[in-house]
This record gives sequence, structure tokens and C-alpha cells, in this order.
Amino acid sequence: MLLPALDLATLRAQTLGVDAPVQTPFGERLLVYADYTASGRCLAFVEDYCRDVATLYANSHTEDSLTGHAATHLLHEAEAAIKAALNAGPRGKVIACGTGSTGAIHKLQEILGVAIPPATLHFLRETLGDSALETMREQQPVVFVGPYEHHSNEVTWREGLATVVEVELDADGALDLAHLDRLLQDPAYEGRRLIGSFCAGSNVTGLKSPVHEIARLLHRRGACALFDYAASAPYVPIDMNPEGDTDGALDAVFFSPHKFLGGPGSAGLLVFHDGLYPSDLPPSVGGGGTVVYVNADSHDFDPDVEAREKAGTPGLFQTLRAALVLEIKRAVGVEAIQAREHTLLERVFARWTAHPRIDILGPPDPAKRIGIVSFNLRDGHGSRLHPKFVTTLLNDLFGIQSRAGCSCAGPYGHRLLGVDHATSRRMRDWACRGVHGVKPGWCRVGFHYTMDDAEADFVIEAVRFLADFGCRFLPHYAFDVRSGGWTHREATPNLPAFSLGAALAVGSSGLTVRPEVERRARYQASLDEARVLAEALPDPACTGRLDGELGELQSFALAE
Repeated sequence: MLLPALDLATLRAQTLGVDAPVQTPFGERLLVYADYTASGRCLAFVEDYCRDVATLYANSHTEDSLTGHAATHLLHEAEAAIKAALNAGPRGKVIACGTGSTGAIHKLQEILGVAIPPATLHFLRETLGDSALETMREQQPVVFVGPYEHHSNEVTWREGLATVVEVELDADGALDLAHLDRLLQDPAYEGRRLIGSFCAGSNVTGLKSPVHEIARLLHRRGACALFDYAASAPYVPIDMNPEGDTDGALDAVFFSPHKFLGGPGSAGLLVFHDGLYPSDLPPSVGGGGTVVYVNADSHDFDPDVEAREKAGTPGLFQTLRAALVLEIKRAVGVEAIQAREHTLLERVFARWTAHPRIDILGPPDPAKRIGIVSFNLRDGHGSRLHPKFVTTLLNDLFGIQSRAGCSCAGPYGHRLLGVDHATSRRMRDWACRGVHGVKPGWCRVGFHYTMDDAEADFVIEAVRFLADFGCRFLPHYAFDVRSGGWTHREATPNLPAFSLGAALAVGSSGLTVRPEVERRARYQASLDEARVLAEALPDPACTGRLDGELGELQSFALAE
């Protein structure tokens, strides 16, 4: 199907909330969204389309009425579009799951027989005893994961019936394919099902994985090839069946369409080759829509894989949104997306690597990354600024929306930051006691392909400003060691209200895009105002310490 052309300026202008005025402790700022890695933003035309479709919305479990027939037709059209966008092939199946990758991964683990509820495992242990469970454990699948996985693609496997084996990083900071090959041939795993589950791109460093090369290696060694595209799906090609490369095929992919531009409110997606599916077993969840006949004492399930794994009423709007964002990606073109991201990353690396107080995490080659940059800032006195303090200042001084923490990639974070086992154990002990402020982390910003030069340059210069002057603002913020949060000592948070009254008072969502000339002027005004504030503040000693063991674990600057 011929898709309409979409240019980046149009997409930016259609983004709800772009350039919106927001109140911060330092006055009004223009909202600059740099957290697409966590979640995308709504598009006006997608919301308008969903409102239009709502006039014919109905449950898709009937085709006898106009609305039921329309809903069923739209659902099937959306599923077909999803499979086409991923080149899933004639044996590709799509299941909408929950709200993101986590639900999709869990659904796949149910299909593969790996997922097991903790209460069920406890019951089996109490009923059969530890020895029987140990025998089962010795035969359970072996799952190989990468060194920079999101927690969803690691913790979920650990909690299931699987032996999880982690592949190391190579000397360049990428996945070590030679190590993976050695692991796949380990005699200890002989006779067991082998599964490779790897992220296609890091949500911390943006490092891209050679998915088809990994798939070829897995298939040559008899393993199935599963890939988590949560971080990279909006920005890279996803080709489940590359032409002339059977070994390079992807057996399953899962990702979070809510991370796409236009994607909030969409379902998580699992797309897989039906060869993974045990059609001789009942579906992972039996219920309405999965059966062809039910009587008083028996029932029969639908033989169609997609129907039998779609228990209950399908989320029509959730699936439509997921399909639409993939169509938008195709209309823009992956080549255009990657070219723009590469240009932005080159600007970032040129400006930030030259600054002695900015430490960028991960391999420094922009060609190997998507538009994600995680970093820490030094304070100039031998310590660093707490990542959550940096994100708070980006918001308060400049209206820039970013993220701090470990990005749900704890094991990778330990490697990137050089956290040893002894220190990790101590931090874990405090975290389990509800103290999260000393956990390691970084600040993460995303340079989205719809960012124009004015917006990207503003983010770049704002971070450089904080590297120069951020520590001067420490005395004006209170640190909560339990949450790790920082709050301006004199500001009152201005948060949106939730109520029916608030919903009734809101009119139609309008566009807030502003001309580039106006934005450049306001961005510069924010930088100038921040500089005036910083130059009026003394350079503090930043020698404040937390009490006791927390002070020993403290790696960040605090004001006295």
C-alpha cells in the first residue's frame, strides 16, 4: 500500500504538548521533551482518527451488526499492517499484550512454557518436594541474554522455569559473539532447549545489536532467536524474514509501541513464527473468543493461533494505535530517521566529549547507536552531580524533560559505572530498606528525529551549562535520601488534577507548536537567565556527607 509522505516538521507540529508553556521554580519555560526512550508523545492526527473511529466502535466478537463488523474489520486490518511492517511472513502471528514489552515477553514465556506464577511454584515445592523440583530444573530451557538487557528481558526469565546465562561484553563494549558461540556449545546444556533472547538496542547507551548475525549463530547451534526491540523499534528496521537469509530470520520480536511518536495508549506487541507455538496444548489463557464450542462439561479451542491467544475483548484502539505508529515509521522512512539521528548524535558528541566534566556512557561511535545518550556530570571538586539532581535542574531551569536512574538496566549499569560486588551488596541492602538515593545511575536524554536544530542545540547547551555551573544550585535544593529526589526549597509543585470535573472542563486538544524564531529566542533567554543566576551564586564546597555507611556509599556532591 502506498503511504502518504510525512516530513519531520509536520510530525513535530502535530505533537501534542510540543513547545507548551510550563511553570517551573524559575518561571515559565517551553516544554522540551527528551524522554522518548521511556515513552512517546501523542500526535493530534492519531487522536483525531481514534475519535473518528469511535463513532463505529463495538466489541469485535460479533460481525452481525454494522459496528461489530466495522470493529472486527479494523482490528484485522491493523494486525495485517503490523505483520507487513515487520515482514513477519505468512507464518507470522501477532498478539497485542498489555501495555508494552513486559507483557509481550511474559506472553511469549507462557507460550514457551517458561512462565510460572510464584504461588504455583510454591505449591509444587510443597507438594512434590525440593528434589523433584531440582530434577525439573536440570531439564528446563537455557536462556541466553545479552550484557545490556532491560530488566523485562532478564528478570522475567530469571523468575521462570529457565536457566539464565548472560553473554559478556567484548573489548569494544558490544555483545561478545565469540563468547555466545562458546556458551551455545557448552556440554552442560546438551539435550536442553536453547533460547536466545537479546535486546536489539540498549535503552541506556543506544548501542545497536547485530540482530541477524546473532540469529544466524543461534540457529546454527539449534537455538531459537528472540529479540526485544523496546528501545530501538521506533528507529531501526525490523525484518523478521530477510530475503535469502533463512538463518538470519527472527523467530519472535516484542516491543512497546507506546515509545513511538503517536504511540501512548497502544498495546505491547508480540510477533512470532507459528513454529514456536505448541498447538497441541490449550492456549496460555482460555476464555471468551478462544473457543469454538462450550457445553456443560467440555470445550474446544479455536485452532487459529491468533484467535486462541486473544482471550477476552481485544483492545481495538490499543491495536489501531500500535499499527498506526508503525505506518508512520514506514511513511517517514527508516533511512531518514537514522540519518537525522546520526546528524544529531554527531553534534552531541562533538560538543559533549570536548567538555572535561561530561562523561558519556558506552561506545563513542554515533554510527553504532540510536539517539540515546546517557551521561554523568562532574562537579569540578572530585565528585559528580547526582543524576536526579541533573534531571531536576534540566526541568527547572530549562523545561527539558529527561530521566535519571538506572533505566531498568541494573546489571549493565554496574559494568558501565564499575560497581564491584561488595559495593553492590551494600547498596542492595539499603535499597531493600527503602533507601534508594545512593543507588548508581546516570542522566539520560533522547535526541528524537523530530527535534529540529534549535531544540537539539538547546538541550546540548543546557547540559554543558550544568556541567559548568550545576553545583552552584545545590544549596537551593533538598535531597531525599530515601527516594533520591531533589526539590527546590521554595517551590510548590504544580501538578495536573484528576477528577471528572477536570475532564469536563477541558476543551478539544489544541496544537501548541511555536515558530522557530520565537523558540530560539526563548531558549536563549532561558540559558541567559540561568547564567545570570549561576554567576550570582557562590561556588560551594560541596563537601556535605550522608551519615554513617550511606556516606561511604555516597558518590555524588552535596552542599554543606
